[in-house]
Amino acid sequence: MLEKIKKDIFFVARLFVSLYLSLFLTLKNIDYLPAFLLGFYFLTNVYIYIFTRPRFLKFISLLLDIVLVPAFIFLSGSFLTIYALAILIALYSWRKTIVAFLITLSAFGLSFYYFLSLPLILTAHLLLFLGIFFSSYNFEYATVIGKERRRILKLRKDYRTLLNEFSRFEREKRMLNSLRKVFKLLRESKEPKDYLTGLKKEFNLRGIKVVPVKEISNEVEKDFERGTLSVNIKLDKGYAKVIYELPLPFMLRDEVLTYTLVEAAKMLSVLVEGFGEDEKGNESVVIA
Repeated sequence: MLEKIKKDIFFVARLFVSLYLSLFLTLKNIDYLPAFLLGFYFLTNVYIYIFTRPRFLKFISLLLDIVLVPAFIFLSGSFLTIYALAILIALYSWRKTIVAFLITLSAFGLSFYYFLSLPLILTAHLLLFLGIFFSSYNFEYATVIGKERRRILKLRKDYRTLLNEFSRFEREKRMLNSLRKVFKLLRESKEPKDYLTGLKKEFNLRGIKVVPVKEISNEVEKDFERGTLSVNIKLDKGYAKVIYELPLPFMLRDEVLTYTLVEAAKMLSVLVEGFGEDEKGNESVVIA
């Protein structure tokens, strides 16, 4: 509600600026360039007000107030147009002090341009614009807004912290559920083949291979091209490598899934003491 009221106030103030300056298009023979600048200023503000108002359009409307209005006043050649800046100074002093100060500086520069040869009138205009700048500044409003901004920033920071904690909680919850399934498979499996087959079905894997190795290098190896996860484990008698074949390579980015599969591979040592040669002389277990 407050945002809409502020939007309406800014639009109405700019409308009055446009109407005031447009009067000089009929009272005096002004070139096409100032007329084009004023038309562009008015139509742009109407478009921003009626259709949309994202952040970059807010910046554009602010830039138009700082640049186009002083440019029109300079090109018009009429000193009476300078008073349009008083509306903008009063408009921004209670909300954006820096912008109001920049417009005040523009008013000072244009006052020097039009009244440099008239010191008393120049001084009067400088005092006028400076007085508008200070009198329009609402100290209580600025204090309240400052406190509200700090509160909002703190709330945003707390919200991000809470969101991170919630994400961590959800990740740990998912990880715990996955490990619970692995423990259940381990408890219900009578032999390694049943355990590996259960892992393959539970996590929708393309296949699992367990092969003996002479030594352990890296504990975990990820092959994104082939979509495989290799886990080196230590058995009571020797070492082994458990190779998981995942359906999609990007599943290796899933930290919960990879952690669960790594832990599941380490639990294989409960069922497997070592490797012995089969009928063909191979020392491997393949679940495909």
